Amino acid sequence: MIYYIYHSGFAIELKKSILIFDFYRIPTDKKKEEESFISKFIKRNDKKVYVFSSHSHSDHFNKEILKWQNLNENIKYILSDDIKIHKHKSFYFTKEGDSFELDNLKICTFGSTDLGSSFYVNVEDKNIFHSGDLHLWHWEDDTPEEEKTMYDAYMSELEKIQKLDRIDIAFVPVDPRLGVNTLEGVELFYKVLKPKLIVPMHFSDDYSQMKNFIETFKNIKDVEVIEIDESMKKILE
Repeated sequence: MIYYIYHSGFAIELKKSILIFDFYRIPTDKKKEEESFISKFIKRNDKKVYVFSSHSHSDHFNKEILKWQNLNENIKYILSDDIKIHKHKSFYFTKEGDSFELDNLKICTFGSTDLGSSFYVNVEDKNIFHSGDLHLWHWEDDTPEEEKTMYDAYMSELEKIQKLDRIDIAFVPVDPRLGVNTLEGVELFYKVLKPKLIVPMHFSDDYSQMKNFIETFKNIKDVEVIEIDESMKKILE
């Protein structure tokens, strides 16, 4: 099951594990669902809970997640090392190029074209990739030099990721602020890595590019894409 929280935040429930990526906040109009979210994913003793934060930007990391330890003493955090907080036995700080095992998770961290890291996680025979802020940030007013620098940096990371096994679930930015370039990054991500499932993210409350995103991939048979139109919602069973 995949549950969309908000912006780049997702919860993935597997048979033995729950993975939560880049929790930022629960939207104000969905605050009444916060307790059910906490009960469904945090206050769980039957499954191991892992919380990932790709970097310290306030739309990807909220220190309130650290209070979840009070609700589940076995929860573990995998945090980019640009997040400057106190040390704790349940905190695992990562940087680009790390590769390690944590319980039944195999975690590889890749770079970002902004700040922090991106995560490739193998768990329960699934390969999951969360981009964080790794993306082709091609703004409409970029100079040709800026565009080339960004393209080269993005391609460099994709080529590193390509050396690992095929991605089953990829969370990739589809950010409408990029205007006419909104889908350029996700299209290149697919072209290089061929994930089985692409889940869009990094759009806050702006769903304006969802139809274009779905349309772009509708005739490609070896990938499934998810349309998101609401926060705090199950998007895949």
